[in-house]
Amino acid sequence: MELFEWMDKRVKVQNMWDVGVLKLFCTTVGIIFGAFLSSFVIQYIWWFVVIGTILLIFLMYRLFTVKVESS
Repeated sequence: MELFEWMDKRVKVQNMWDVGVLKLFCTTVGIIFGAFLSSFVIQYIWWFVVIGTILLIFLMYRLFTVKVESS
């Protein structure tokens, strides 16, 4: 559990710019992988759409139902 506690402390001190850089990095990696795997993705596009939709619904559910502790 020490790893999760360490990560939790690190995440709490991130600011808007850190999150933006992380998003840019993830997008860049996705573009690179997408360039190499394009034929695979095109072949199974509907599976990716279904998985993405399920993940989006799960994230929205978690966003609106999580209990926030007041500090």
